[in-house]
Amino acid sequence: MDTKYNIGNNKNGTLPKFQMKLKPSPILFNKNGPPSPKKMKLSEKLSNKFLRRGINFLELIKRHKTLIILGETGSGKTTQIPQYINSARLQENGKIAITQPRRVAAISVALRVAQEYDVTSKKTKIKYLTDGMLLREAMFDRLLMEYTVVILDEAHERTIHTDVLFGIVKKAQKVREDRNLPPLKIIIMSATMDVDHFSKYFNNCQAVYLEGRTYPVNVYYTVKPHDDYQTSCVATFFKIHREAPPNHDVLIFLTGQEEIEACAHQIRLLAKDPEVHGPPIRVFTLYAAQPSTQQMTVFQPSQPNTRKVVISTNIAETSVTISGIKYVIDSGMVKIRTFHPSTGLELLKVQRISQEQAWQRTGRAGRESEGYCYRIYTRSQFELMKRRRCPRYKELTSTQLPYNY
Repeated sequence: MDTKYNIGNNKNGTLPKFQMKLKPSPILFNKNGPPSPKKMKLSEKLSNKFLRRGINFLELIKRHKTLIILGETGSGKTTQIPQYINSARLQENGKIAITQPRRVAAISVALRVAQEYDVTSKKTKIKYLTDGMLLREAMFDRLLMEYTVVILDEAHERTIHTDVLFGIVKKAQKVREDRNLPPLKIIIMSATMDVDHFSKYFNNCQAVYLEGRTYPVNVYYTVKPHDDYQTSCVATFFKIHREAPPNHDVLIFLTGQEEIEACAHQIRLLAKDPEVHGPPIRVFTLYAAQPSTQQMTVFQPSQPNTRKVVISTNIAETSVTISGIKYVIDSGMVKIRTFHPSTGLELLKVQRISQEQAWQRTGRAGRESEGYCYRIYTRSQFELMKRRRCPRYKELTSTQLPYNY
């Protein structure tokens, strides 16, 4: 396991200060990623997603109590499926709940759907909320009677709240059926989950696959490994900045607040260097410790003839569409909180992401036009990554698990 901090070898027991090179060296890439999907015209966008098979899709929802939907990133499942259910009034007198693992995703997607409807009020039938909020509602109403459709989005994340919700909605569905109460439909959605595993848990329920990302994404790998992934991300950004037209914005994935702020500071300094050519740069940061108002600034469109660069943790990994993003730079690293049994302490470790997470990050490009993903690791390093991330409950102690729910 790759780690950034090695506390055991540090005599003072303190974390080393994060530093970056002043002027990073250029990074070489190979385009040896998988073939990109066929590029589509904008007029084909809706018909390819759901409209062409809308009737059959709604029939599947009517026929099955529980349904698993596997769809590529950018296929529109998070924003369009709830609208289809609502337009067909499949929820009847209840509401449709769509959970997201992170607050910023729930807010941004809700704003997007409200904009498409051009209305929001107390009578709203589509409700986007974090999995923690739905879990809190379940503490007071175990059967979730306010809802007739519950959509658990980004199920592959396997957060503690989502895993607990799997059990709650499954039990609520059965109890409501036994008591002849209004039925509860459950929809599990993701782009990269283990379908067989989830189907078996939900009584071998039906699974469907939605084809078609809106636009292709070209994937590039480095020619050789790079241990200093932070500096490599900065070097790759300025390579893009030098070659790409203005208003082609960039999203960089790093591991935590310290790295992000250091990287943002470095980009701002280098942007003032007379040897750096390109349009003006606006730098935005995105991480969990920020207030909501500051997080939402990343969704503002960039000004004409400028380049926006968003430096984020993995909170921008799923269900987040940032307008204008055409390039993604993936460091291949993530910060995970783990429990160390020998010391009895929790540690924040920086380690390799899974292949599942790599594809989620790639999917942040290609939302509005053809995209590009630069991975700061080689193709062989990618193939050595775990296929899927470890469920969150396996990384905690027994005292941290929410048994009270």
